[in-house]
Amino acid sequence: MLSSRIYLSRSAFSHNIALFRKLIGPKTKFTAIIKSNAYGHGLLATASIALDAGADYLGVNSLEEALSIRRVFPKATILIMGSIPDLKERKESLADENFWVMVSRIEEIEILSKLSPTPKIHLKVDTGMSRLGIPTNTAEVLAKEIFEKKLPLAGIATHFASTEDFTEHSYSMLQLSRFQETIDTFAKHGFIDLICHCASSASAMLFSEARMDLVRVGISLYGLWPSLETKLSLSLMKKDVGMLKPALSWKTQIQHIQNLNQGTFIGYGSTYKTTHDTKLAVVPVGYYEGLDRKLSNQGYMLIRGERAKILGRICMNMTMLDITHIPDAKLGDDVVILGKSGNEMISADDHAAWTGTINYEVVTRILGSFPRIIED
Repeated sequence: MLSSRIYLSRSAFSHNIALFRKLIGPKTKFTAIIKSNAYGHGLLATASIALDAGADYLGVNSLEEALSIRRVFPKATILIMGSIPDLKERKESLADENFWVMVSRIEEIEILSKLSPTPKIHLKVDTGMSRLGIPTNTAEVLAKEIFEKKLPLAGIATHFASTEDFTEHSYSMLQLSRFQETIDTFAKHGFIDLICHCASSASAMLFSEARMDLVRVGISLYGLWPSLETKLSLSLMKKDVGMLKPALSWKTQIQHIQNLNQGTFIGYGSTYKTTHDTKLAVVPVGYYEGLDRKLSNQGYMLIRGERAKILGRICMNMTMLDITHIPDAKLGDDVVILGKSGNEMISADDHAAWTGTINYEVVTRILGSFPRIIED
């Protein structure tokens, strides 16, 4: 038996996409960002659900992810957002008119422009992220050069650096202003029909002017909020986008039960000592499977609708739980790591709060080899 089962809710994905559809209106396209194994939800399973739920495009980080999707979905439009190492040697794999490839250098445009069919080329602009993209102060020169060389350009894009982190958005507005200036510069040189895009989950929620031709929705596609600050910003701006529904549940089962006397040490390093007679359950999930080791002695899982505290250090493949207060618990019982049991729920945000990280990291680290099971 597999040590974990990952369940994906088709209805939750459909609900989350519908929320954004209502928000962005009919003229703005919806791109489902499914990079990095769909934020831990499963690349191909999520691609299938997102397309069925009406996503216009799929967004990935790498060429490898794009090719995996292409083998299963031959007609899907796929936006490749990350840089592609060894582009010159691998360019033939990109000869696909339904690949949209984001680039940061004119040399990349020149390489891709020679392919047949030619992918749709989108130029990334660095408006303040200091990561990928052309500097905004080079836009005039580059627009002129691209036009004079008759190179194809289908789109232009940027990415916000700090929308999720603050309730004060002057830096995001500065980035948006820089991006609009760059769009105007390219339009002045004849690029008047470019597909313009910059908004991810938080900025799509917060800024109507950032939605442009398409939005790139990642974390909120999966029913997770980009941050508490995003929620607070929406409240301060008196905006209500509706409730997101988490799409993933992570379950395992009780593998072993034993009774321990008061004063017994548990786990590596003997970091926990029982203060009373304790009934202990062992589950076959540890940090290899994607459970953060910082949950040791402070996190919880759910059994029969009750919270069971993690005792001792999380091991590579096992975790120990206190089930003293759950007398009916038995071998083979379901254990919910993320999701609902009875009236209780443990979310990716709970894990993030307990371990000092973000919900993105909680879900993306779940072991990719576990099958993702689609439920209605």
